[in-house]
Amino acid sequence: MSPLVPLFSLAAAVWLVHLLRHGTVPLFGLVVLVAGTVFGPSFFAIDGPFQISLDRVLWVCLIAFFIVQRRLGETDPKRFSRADWLLLALVAVTAVSSQRSGTVPDGSSPLARWIFYIFLPAGMYAIARSATLRSSDLRLVSSGLIGLGVYLGIVAVLETSGAHALVFPRYIVDPEIWEFLGRARGPLLNPTGNGIVLTVALGAAVMRWLEPGRIGKLGYGAAVLVILAGCGATLTRCVWLGAILLLGLIALHYAPRWLRVWSLAATVLVAGGMGMLYKDQLLRIKRDEHLSASAAEESIQLRPLLAVIAWEMFQDRPLLGHGYGHYFAHNQAYTQIRDWELPLQTAGPYMQHNIFLSLLVDCGLIGLALLVGLLAWWTACGWSLYRNTTIDPEARRLGMVMVAMTVGYLASGMFQDVTVIPMVHMYLMFIAGLTMGVHSRGGVVAKSASAAELPERRTQSLALST
Repeated sequence: MSPLVPLFSLAAAVWLVHLLRHGTVPLFGLVVLVAGTVFGPSFFAIDGPFQISLDRVLWVCLIAFFIVQRRLGETDPKRFSRADWLLLALVAVTAVSSQRSGTVPDGSSPLARWIFYIFLPAGMYAIARSATLRSSDLRLVSSGLIGLGVYLGIVAVLETSGAHALVFPRYIVDPEIWEFLGRARGPLLNPTGNGIVLTVALGAAVMRWLEPGRIGKLGYGAAVLVILAGCGATLTRCVWLGAILLLGLIALHYAPRWLRVWSLAATVLVAGGMGMLYKDQLLRIKRDEHLSASAAEESIQLRPLLAVIAWEMFQDRPLLGHGYGHYFAHNQAYTQIRDWELPLQTAGPYMQHNIFLSLLVDCGLIGLALLVGLLAWWTACGWSLYRNTTIDPEARRLGMVMVAMTVGYLASGMFQDVTVIPMVHMYLMFIAGLTMGVHSRGGVVAKSASAAELPERRTQSLALST
């Protein structure tokens, strides 16, 4: 254990006490996300029957804080919407599915996967949705995401430029953790997960850049450039695609109708031409230190094989799937199929590289329909908030952050199973919870508490918590 860990823990405890006394639920949720991203299990963890890390301790503290706030009347319970019922159904279906098919050959626990990638993020959604949402809180969340994106962008550039001595935390560039080394994998140790968080920060930063004021435009413009540099440093095509789609979507929204048509046609022509001219270079790009360019191309060739395996598995169990987290308990039999005259056995050791195919195989059409419905509903609500010019500006910006989250999630999810990347679902559910909380109130957010009310409220909160 690093000698800095006790000092860091002491400083974190001091800030935690301050947060418990003076913070709000959205701000506390943001702290959990940042801690889980930068100071997660790879930074410090106590192994046991259940691994204890800083972000999980903070998650428990967030629940306690939310309960106290609810008793004080500081939360804003809302009626269940259709999206909430969809999420509850998805949680229930995946929970039952995780217990259906026995053990997994590699010893992994489908139940643990459900807890950390479905249940806990759903809890984050419930807390964020039920919080009292003030304009100042939404602005703090937006600012926090931008700050995190700038940090990740700087670290990404330092990673790929070889300036490893300046990277913090140090485990990011630990050569013993060889996977994705040489790319901007960030504190999540995964360039795709790093890219999704950067895409969310990009959406928040661009929205701030659109605010009036020269100094603000200069500062947020610099933040946008740093975040884009981080996206580029991931050397991950789906991350590039997500960033381009997001910027294009925002640009088209503000462009005149005639320009939208011409821009879309020009984009299609340019993208097609670039794809034809530089196809080999894009497919054989050298990325990881321990992965050759030819190996990178082979990883792309695996995806059609994985799709064939998913199709065959789906046909056998179309409605309920083979069991959440049980893919490797069943996929080997399907790699021996010879009808396709393809080397399916080469894809046997790999998990599905697409969120939709992954859930389709594990939970069937029922699970897939629930996820697709949720993503469509959340995105529509976010876009609705963004286009509503009569509501609070921070509520509008939150709508675009939700859209950015979905764009990054889907762009990467088409080529990676991002559902099992740490923290990705925490971000998705937290932002979705805030979005649905604001949308359920018609875009109306509460006013910030007055200076006279704050001392009394903090005193009551402290007395109740003790």
